[in-house]
Amino acid sequence: MIRLYTGSGSQEVQVVDKVLPDKAWAIEKRSIVRLLTARNCRKAAAILESTLFELCKGTNGFNDEFCVLYYHAQLEQYVTIVEEYEKRDVKIAYQDIAEAVTEANHYIRFIVVELDTDSNVEVAPVESPSLEISSDIVQRALADAEQLIHARGAVSGVDRVHTAFHGYLSAVATKAAIPFPEDSSVTSLFKLLRDKHPALVFREPRARDIDRVLQSMASIIDSLNPVRNRASVAHPNKLVLEEPEAMLIINSVNTLLHYLDARFREVA
Repeated sequence: MIRLYTGSGSQEVQVVDKVLPDKAWAIEKRSIVRLLTARNCRKAAAILESTLFELCKGTNGFNDEFCVLYYHAQLEQYVTIVEEYEKRDVKIAYQDIAEAVTEANHYIRFIVVELDTDSNVEVAPVESPSLEISSDIVQRALADAEQLIHARGAVSGVDRVHTAFHGYLSAVATKAAIPFPEDSSVTSLFKLLRDKHPALVFREPRARDIDRVLQSMASIIDSLNPVRNRASVAHPNKLVLEEPEAMLIINSVNTLLHYLDARFREVA
């Protein structure tokens, strides 16, 4: 076990059980990421957002009570974290994370990473971005997806990622006062935003090429509904996506979310 951050007091740490259910922690973590971003602690925000830390209770031989941010990491992630930790700005980032989580009423004495020597999982779970424009439905769906991907694999998260993306497009259109029918599909909402939202009107060099990229993205959107309905666990389908294809879908949606959030954030 490697200590990435250590507070004051005894240096002994025993990780016990989780402080919050996965879904509640995922929602709270997104709020903390936004807080760090607002304070311009971008390295800390990026680390917290991209690392599957669990918020756990901690204790020691003195029966002290505190919280621990704990990550049970696959070999590749473990090696990367340990190597990055030697950088000064990364050490500062972990301190910023500890202070922000403590500010959210969870006193963090340690941030630790432990190598997972038992798991055979080859594909690491993928987290979604922290969105500037969102809704309760989007936050719940993203939290569900994160939990399901982590616990059961990517194929279990496809339906919730689809729901989150659908809800996100609806929230963006609502915030921009762009009217749309209540039963609008993901495909129709994406087309509506491409046509009507000022953030997707390009005047920069190579605007035509960028628009062609967006048109290619639209093809991905068109594929989401049949994949979700006929090849995910959203319905009792006999054949479902294999793990690599499910991860491809989730990564594609997350790429779109990152891009659209960056675009819409400019006019939010």
